[in-house]
Amino acid sequence: MKPAYIDIHSHQKISHPHQGIQSFNAQDLLSDIEFPEVFSLGLHPWNISNTDIKKALPILDSLSDNPQLVAIGECGLDRAVSTNFETQKEVFISQLRIANNRNKAIIVHCVRAFSDILSILKEEKPSIPIIFHAYSGNADILQKLIKYNTYFSCGHDLFDERSKANRIINHIPLNRLFLETDDWNGSIEDIYDIASKKIGKSLLELRHQIYYTYKSLIL
Repeated sequence: MKPAYIDIHSHQKISHPHQGIQSFNAQDLLSDIEFPEVFSLGLHPWNISNTDIKKALPILDSLSDNPQLVAIGECGLDRAVSTNFETQKEVFISQLRIANNRNKAIIVHCVRAFSDILSILKEEKPSIPIIFHAYSGNADILQKLIKYNTYFSCGHDLFDERSKANRIINHIPLNRLFLETDDWNGSIEDIYDIASKKIGKSLLELRHQIYYTYKSLIL
């Protein structure tokens, strides 16, 4: 039996828990929504400025007791947006602590802030899986991050020969690699197909490894 194509981070509907994680953002915390069987939930740095953080963080902490919520995020740091960076750090650290206390994985959004993330990981010493979605760092940063319990996801940027994803994917150990659709409307199968060509592994080997990693971390 061939393993499912795991989509580790998607804003599209995922129909089965053995196919990946559907992601919800901050505004969903404060609304009445029926979550799927497997999902992630977090305060994205883009949404911090228009979210009641003091109200949202306790709700997130409470919801994290739900076994359907398998990961916190996406959350993280982004130096390309106008939101106060110190506030971003405070909110990210709060979510990292929630994830660590609840023994949940965390899905990280990071733009031009890898040194800041590294400093936080060094200080906080989390034991949980840390998944960098749409990883955009270089090989040197990857080697520093990989000392922690970190994983790295690539997506539709693999179709762009000039993308950072194309430059880094061959540096990611196979047992630390995930693939994702994020907010792209294409199929995860197409991303697996191009990723297998980029790293020189068979499609079946790639599917088996990512499925095994997913099951060992999430399910």
